[in-house]
Amino acid sequence: MLSNNIEYRGAVWGFWGTFLWGVVILIAFLLGQILPLIFYMVFENMDLTMESFNALSALAMTDSFLLFLSAMGGMFLAVPVAFGVAKLKQGSILKDYFSLYSFKLKTLGFWILVFIVLQVATTFLIEALGAKEIPNFMLNLEYPSLMAKILLVMAVVVAAPIVEEVVFRGFLLKGFSQTFMGVHGAVFLTSALWAVIHMQYEVAYLIAIFVIGLVFAYARVLTNSLYIPMMMHSLMNALSILGLFYEKGVFG
Repeated sequence: MLSNNIEYRGAVWGFWGTFLWGVVILIAFLLGQILPLIFYMVFENMDLTMESFNALSALAMTDSFLLFLSAMGGMFLAVPVAFGVAKLKQGSILKDYFSLYSFKLKTLGFWILVFIVLQVATTFLIEALGAKEIPNFMLNLEYPSLMAKILLVMAVVVAAPIVEEVVFRGFLLKGFSQTFMGVHGAVFLTSALWAVIHMQYEVAYLIAIFVIGLVFAYARVLTNSLYIPMMMHSLMNALSILGLFYEKGVFG
């Protein structure tokens, strides 16, 4: 039976500390996404106006190169900020705060099987709710060259899982679980928050994302390794990209 607390050897931010620092990390993530686009505007001699930036931001939703810049910028700024914030707490142990522990191959194998079952279940859920197999915004992505495809994969399969797992199943889950919320409350809240940041998806997908977040969070809790949900997340995104490529005839 899963206890309603996570054993932790170091100091951790309380509820409001976790919440407020979480906002700071989110701001860092957004800033990390914005700055590369501004640098791109300067490099391309574009007018540095809000109108130009809004147009470029909209283009970044469909252009794989701009999406890559934005995703990498968010990762490279938000992850160090998350680690730094955790380290600011006197008596914290960074490795334990984020559950940066190794795992056994049989443990990974078990959770990969769990993921496969989850993937099938959420696919049926999405279809039952009447949503398309592939979200509209993904179908609008453009990747005209091999390099564009590689950059898209790096953004979606590498950058997104790293930053999202560090923030949600790392910093936020550990912090909230040490408060009155306990493990189960923290799992529910972080999964809901994770779904909220994916508002570009349809409602059916948001429900599925919430369910997936619950499984990823419990995987982190039960294995005491952030690497397990991180790899599950990466695999999920890789399958989504492969499905997109297949749908758009990339494989011929």
